[in-house]
Amino acid sequence: MTDASPATAPSRRLMPMAQSAREARRFLAESLPGVDSDTLYTAQLLVSELVTNAVLHASTEIELRAWATRGRVHVRVFDEAPTRLPIPHDPSVEAGTGRGLHLVEQLSAACGVDISPGGKTMWFELWPNQTDLKPGASWKVPRPAPGDGVPVVLADVPVGLSRAAQRHRASLLREARLILISGRSITGVDASDIRDVAGLNDMLDAALSLATSREPAASKLNLEVDMPRDCAPVALRLSEVIDVLNSAALSGLLLTRPSLPEVRRLRRWMLQQIAAQLDGGGPSPWVGQHDLTDRSPPEARAEYDPTDVHSRLVAAVAADDDNSILAVNDAAASLLGWDPDELIGERITILVPPSWRERHVAGFTNFLLSGETSIIGRPTLVPALHHDGTTVDVFLKIDVEQTRSGRTIFVAELIPAASARESAMGDPAQEVS
Repeated sequence: MTDASPATAPSRRLMPMAQSAREARRFLAESLPGVDSDTLYTAQLLVSELVTNAVLHASTEIELRAWATRGRVHVRVFDEAPTRLPIPHDPSVEAGTGRGLHLVEQLSAACGVDISPGGKTMWFELWPNQTDLKPGASWKVPRPAPGDGVPVVLADVPVGLSRAAQRHRASLLREARLILISGRSITGVDASDIRDVAGLNDMLDAALSLATSREPAASKLNLEVDMPRDCAPVALRLSEVIDVLNSAALSGLLLTRPSLPEVRRLRRWMLQQIAAQLDGGGPSPWVGQHDLTDRSPPEARAEYDPTDVHSRLVAAVAADDDNSILAVNDAAASLLGWDPDELIGERITILVPPSWRERHVAGFTNFLLSGETSIIGRPTLVPALHHDGTTVDVFLKIDVEQTRSGRTIFVAELIPAASARESAMGDPAQEVS
């Protein structure tokens, strides 16, 4: 850092509790009385992110220090978990969590992490009117040193689907931590379970971040991770914990949406591979599998009224937030070569070409987690899978509806690309985007 902490710098001890972020903001207001309001607001925003990270990921007591010297604000957040290193995540709009470190990077003049035997200190500085001197961030994510670790290779991992699985795990674990630190309970999971599996989850996140930074354009990657030799039970426990939390999501007990079958399948394969290789087995590459027979139960489909879909003049399909088809009109069935009743209850991936399915599931998962996507309400040219195995290029436009029980329904209109272009050519004023 540019300045050492003065011995008289104010400090505050915080407990790993949800209200600690609020206490940290109040502490900064008390400790930085001469700082202008804009700078103080930024400091409070960033300290909220770092204290929240410490509460969620370190689960230890936190020491907060803040002071201002020569016009610069210094804030340090210390926790007692030196092995729980910061892992910057993809800051894109599709990410459901993980923007905190990116926010600190963008708004601070300097930031970083200092590791000591007894803990780690996350810090940032604000330099009013001196942004031209900004040295940048230094979130260090060192690779595990070779030694007692066992090299584990996760072969042919699909990048898009893996990111979706990563974000879903992060959302489930984050919500579970928030519930447990607030004093509430989750049947089948306690705070010690979350602590036990958090390190392994961090290692998987770090491996994916490292691999994608080296090959940003790759659609498949080999993830190489040095795992502790005794980590096999932890891998299996992480799989069990996520299954328990996903079941709670399915029951409506969590805000996080339940994962799609493909995401569950990839996550289980990854963790089973880790356990198997730590027990002496060899790597087996991921083979994309899509369960097209995973039908929604009839009672889940009963509350949706298909009248809207059947009344549309263009081909239309409705599906729920588990990707199961609820309604198909005659125009859509004819376009894709199906009998409408054959499609009811099937997963929507039955209409997606195999090479596009993992991309579809990844994008759909990201939308369920973040509520943000670039294709809702906007015509997009995509291939649709015909019953005979050929593809039909269509302009796909998706609208979102909500049922009275809170379920999300997606209604897709499919306009054949060929007829759309012919219509546009016949009318110069018409445009298809």
